[in-house]
Amino acid sequence: MEFSSIEQAYVFYQTYAKKAGFSARKGGEHHVGGIIRSKYFVCSKEGHKPQAFDDNYSKLSKPYKRRNRPSIRTGCKAQIKLCSTDGVLFKVDKFVQSHNHSFVCPKDMHLLPAYRHLSETQEEMIWELGTLNLGPVKAFNIMRKRYGGFENVGATKDDCKNFRARIHSYIGQYDADMVINRLTDKKKFMVDYSFFHSVDENKRLTGLFWADGLCKRNYAEFGDVISFDATFKTNKYKMVFVPFTGIDNHCRNVTLGAGLLASESIESYKWLLQSFLNSFGKQPNVVVTDQDPAMKQAIEAVFDKSRHRLCMWHIMKKLADKVEHQLCNNEDFKRRMCDIVWTDSITP
Repeated sequence: MEFSSIEQAYVFYQTYAKKAGFSARKGGEHHVGGIIRSKYFVCSKEGHKPQAFDDNYSKLSKPYKRRNRPSIRTGCKAQIKLCSTDGVLFKVDKFVQSHNHSFVCPKDMHLLPAYRHLSETQEEMIWELGTLNLGPVKAFNIMRKRYGGFENVGATKDDCKNFRARIHSYIGQYDADMVINRLTDKKKFMVDYSFFHSVDENKRLTGLFWADGLCKRNYAEFGDVISFDATFKTNKYKMVFVPFTGIDNHCRNVTLGAGLLASESIESYKWLLQSFLNSFGKQPNVVVTDQDPAMKQAIEAVFDKSRHRLCMWHIMKKLADKVEHQLCNNEDFKRRMCDIVWTDSITP
């Protein structure tokens, strides 16, 4: 047989290998005068794994434990050799058909590394599902359902995991820069988008605040009473998520903005509230929070015209520990408690 290029010959040998039940890979080549005179395509089990030598110096430089990976190579001699005189036309010069190992069943051919790959569509799907907090295993299961079986996916769960690991390795320490650049672009192209960030002396991100046009429209209509909570800290960066929330005319929550803080200090809350004020231009009438001393001082300093009130849910939850059970369940007593909290009207 003759081939017009090395890639054409490699595709032919790969097709032959897949039909036979093994996988092939590219071998060595011989050059003369800058022209490829000979090229080998071999079985993936050709050769043997190089022996590892114990080196005390390398063990000290690499303190982590290395995994003991078994070798799949068995010294198989199956191969095809191509020769060329002009570097343009390649002719089969040698073909070794026999293998020293068993072949793979047709139903398991998709598990061989040579035939496992993720398409661009599948990689994009894994990435998009990852933004929804769905891991690579769940992404694989979704693709398995979508394509009608795991054998039709063309990859395994480990391939999906490795792809996510490569993405995280590529991002590395530039994840905060990517977020800032993305939000900066939004602010540049969206006139009603607000975004602020702060860094410390080591250029590490300490605060984020953002609000889009919908948040500002919600604040214009339902911004009389707002609440913000800082109890969410379930991320690998240990940054506190602080959502600003309001209530619409249907007694449903509406988002007025959001922030991320590296610490729950007074200065951090002051920066966050000042960013909120710079974005919306006016203070709310009432601010509802839990009983946090840092929040209290920050609100007094930034929202000096707003009334600060504590969350009734927290108050009523602690009320059972302060008063007797019969009084705590009295509806008239609950109503008077609300009057005290919201209007400062204390009656005998």
